[in-house]
Amino acid sequence: MADLPYAIETDGLTKRYRKTIAVNDLTMKVPTGSVFAFLGRNGAGKTTTVRMLLDIVERTSGHASLLGMDSVRDAIEIKRRTGYVAEAQKMYNWMTVDEIIWFCRSFYDTWDDSFAAELKHKLELTGNRKIGQLSRGTQAKVALLLAMAFRPDLLILDEPTAGLDVVVRRDFLEGVIELIQTEGRTVFFSSHLVHEVERIADWVGVIDKGALIECSTLDSLKSRIRRIVLGFADTPPSTASIPNVLSSEALGHQLAVTVRDFSEVTLAAARGLKPLDLTVEDMSLEDIFVALVGGCEE
Repeated sequence: MADLPYAIETDGLTKRYRKTIAVNDLTMKVPTGSVFAFLGRNGAGKTTTVRMLLDIVERTSGHASLLGMDSVRDAIEIKRRTGYVAEAQKMYNWMTVDEIIWFCRSFYDTWDDSFAAELKHKLELTGNRKIGQLSRGTQAKVALLLAMAFRPDLLILDEPTAGLDVVVRRDFLEGVIELIQTEGRTVFFSSHLVHEVERIADWVGVIDKGALIECSTLDSLKSRIRRIVLGFADTPPSTASIPNVLSSEALGHQLAVTVRDFSEVTLAAARGLKPLDLTVEDMSLEDIFVALVGGCEE
């Protein structure tokens, strides 16, 4: 695993439902050992992608490999080595926490009882509580324990914190990263809650309308997409001469321009508009996301 450069690779991965293209020609690489955030609005194709990766949904075309194995041909072995937490994951509501831990441990040769006990303590789970009596946030914690206790090489989380309150979401995500990153394993998680991703991800992929529109390290993304604020004596001029403009907004005599692939060429073009003053601003991941896809959903 340590010698494998990518934990997930896709090439032209596509899913069509009759005339609807849910995922379109997705080509992506997820580096081994990374915390990879797969971002997109609701309905962008995130869950369909995850389900194709795990062979839960049949792909229309293309190819995917996880941990160096074919996602279809080696699906059973992939599931044996991959932890998976789905949004509102289904579990046996009549079982207690301890019972479902006992039940699931029999499926994995690598199950670590001491690690499961550590997770149970850290996640503040009560063993004699029935799953059906737990809050949604606590059920998500149980699902996380079951996905991690066998020490998977890859952890896939599909909108794991959707519907949880802010404090629980923060603790959940930071707990995941703390627990799994200590061993250099790979975390791939999909989310539309962009403001929470920035603290924990080192790689980001952005999907919009089924197509991957960005895939890079977080640092690279934030260095390439910048906001230029220009001040003028009169009404701001057109931005047509500035390359790779994602969005622009005029506020009185000020003009805020968000650009992709920021460079000295971009800066020279902005200066060519003869502003009275010019500043280049860093942007948050949420602002970058909004500029890329044209809107953000909570």
